[in-house]
Amino acid sequence: MRSERWSAPTRELTLPERIAWVLGDEDGRPVSSLTEPAGLLVAAAMVELLLDASLLDGGSSYRRGPVEPTDPLLCWVADGLLRPGGHKSDLGHAVTGPRGAQMIRRTMDRLVERGLAHREPRRVFGYLAMPVFGSALRVHETGALHHDRSVVRQVLDGAEPDEDTAMVVVLLHHGRRVRALHPLDAHAAAGRARAIAGGRHVRPGIDQDIVRLVSPTVQTVLAALTATEVLSSGG
Repeated sequence: MRSERWSAPTRELTLPERIAWVLGDEDGRPVSSLTEPAGLLVAAAMVELLLDASLLDGGSSYRRGPVEPTDPLLCWVADGLLRPGGHKSDLGHAVTGPRGAQMIRRTMDRLVERGLAHREPRRVFGYLAMPVFGSALRVHETGALHHDRSVVRQVLDGAEPDEDTAMVVVLLHHGRRVRALHPLDAHAAAGRARAIAGGRHVRPGIDQDIVRLVSPTVQTVLAALTATEVLSSGG
């Protein structure tokens, strides 16, 4: 699932990396916040694993598929999900607390390893320079980021999506991050993203994957995160 529409330096990004990447600010500020996107990144990884048949949906749980994942980030997500049994009722643990923070860190690490971003030292107490995760991460390939955000924005503004861009839009819709791409008409873009997440405006075959697999998976992961947050807050 790799699109020729993306910039040359980013065509091999996995789906969770892609989501973190396109949510980056085009002036080079941090590619994503430290606390918000863990559930969305886990959902993106699971979508890619399911589409690649590395993960199978067994109803109440997930199980290993016939295709072994090779990307280290996807392998880590699959192992963390399946090692305790893959039960959907345990999804909250994958996206909250230390493991959620690790998901963000590992995703950002991959962007750094690919040369798309770098970490800058930040002064603490005015005299000590030290590397700080999150706020110290800066986009290195800003030209590529401008291009890739434009690709997604074009789909939100009415262009036909291919498989890869459609999956990104579905994730942005469910994660309520469409406005972060600054489309020309935010209201119309939100409606179009909602339609794509419902299987419309895409080519035959892609619509079936979205309706059968992609949107339900993202909803399940984000619902587990929401439920966990409510329970932990005493709501």
